[in-house]
Amino acid sequence: MESTENQIAGKPEEPTAGGQEDVQAREDARLLAAIAEGDQHALAALYRHRGSLLYSLLLRMLVNEMEAQEVMQDTFVQIWRRAHAYDPERSMPVAWMIMIARGLAVDRLRARSRRSATIAAYEQEVASLEVEVNCGARQTERDELAMACAAALHSLPEPQGRALQLAFFRGWTHEEIANAVGEPLGTIKARIRRGLLSLRKALKDYHA
Repeated sequence: MESTENQIAGKPEEPTAGGQEDVQAREDARLLAAIAEGDQHALAALYRHRGSLLYSLLLRMLVNEMEAQEVMQDTFVQIWRRAHAYDPERSMPVAWMIMIARGLAVDRLRARSRRSATIAAYEQEVASLEVEVNCGARQTERDELAMACAAALHSLPEPQGRALQLAFFRGWTHEEIANAVGEPLGTIKARIRRGLLSLRKALKDYHA
């Protein structure tokens, strides 16, 4: 009898891995429901609960800590905004959050690829604008060339100069510049094209 009582009063069995996942899923769902109601404390709790998992995924995808942190913040902003749309019948809470994080990371990778392509294209443009300077040229001549380049850039109309500076020095794409200045994409492309032509003419005159 005593042994039976000891068995009944003994420690409960440890939850299985599947049982633990169910507990976590229920907690995630509860927090998402609270977030949908505007509960900021629930958002903070979800961040503590799932932040490490999502950050690990983002870091593996982006291989850049700063970008991973930025996309992590964007992920929880989206969770805050879209929590009301979560449907537990369609996916587990963690799968839904991972889908959001992965989608934002893919967008960032695509933007990075476009930016790299844009920078490469502008580097070719710059190369075509460069004035050949002999290896034996004096430092003063090289300084004068740098000053001529800067003067040529600053002599452009403000919209052209701004577009070129955003493209050359910040590596922005045409689309990003258009969004930043609130102008049509075609207008931005035309400004950059006219600005490059003006720079080419100014540097050609200097070389002459």
